[in-house]
Amino acid sequence: MLSRKSLARVLVVPVLAAAGLAVAAPAQASVTGTTSAADFVLQNKCRQHPVDYALAVTPETTLWQVKLTLVHPGGTSSEGVDLSSVDGDPTSGTVHFLICGSADPGTYTIRTTGSYQVVAPLVNIPVAVAESTFEVRRAATRTKLNSTHLGDDRYRLVAKVKDERRSGFKPTSSAEVVFQRRVDGAWKVIRGSRAMTDRGVATAVVNGSAGTRVRAVTRPDGYLDGSTSGPVRLGS
Repeated sequence: MLSRKSLARVLVVPVLAAAGLAVAAPAQASVTGTTSAADFVLQNKCRQHPVDYALAVTPETTLWQVKLTLVHPGGTSSEGVDLSSVDGDPTSGTVHFLICGSADPGTYTIRTTGSYQVVAPLVNIPVAVAESTFEVRRAATRTKLNSTHLGDDRYRLVAKVKDERRSGFKPTSSAEVVFQRRVDGAWKVIRGSRAMTDRGVATAVVNGSAGTRVRAVTRPDGYLDGSTSGPVRLGS
């Protein structure tokens, strides 16, 4: 006895596929629908992102099956989620796609493919579900800077970095920060000032003249977007 999955594969074999013929759907039968998903903010972990779907299946349709696929900005596709009437899947609901912090930011496309059948002729007819899109972006960061005079021309620069979370902005670990000084109207990286945040804090000891303007820059990387502190004058 065939399982439900095997039965589905048997029932949806297109009779005219070998001949390469396209068959129009009867006017009274159709499978259309929509998909949608909210925009997504990357974090330092993998999360399931919900995608809503709604299929409009006319009573004249005997069987239907669809696959929802997530297409990345570079064109690669996810494995996809299969739904079918043979398996008793609902015509509307929510499926989930895994998105990790290493994913590329950009526009993601939800693509729906599949087919349905009517009593006669017994062929597969393509479903008509338009593609939808949502945006994936890096988590925003906020960078603040303080300086402490250590004596002579030496100063300790302390940058505090927070990144966007569901519960608000929290201290960021392992973000790359560089410190810059204003020289001849341009911002220049202070040599040897590169640091990584630990519990949201990155420090560097630099030499400089009182009154020199400095700032901290959190570089964009992975799931994090970049940000720049306001300028601070040494010795003020």
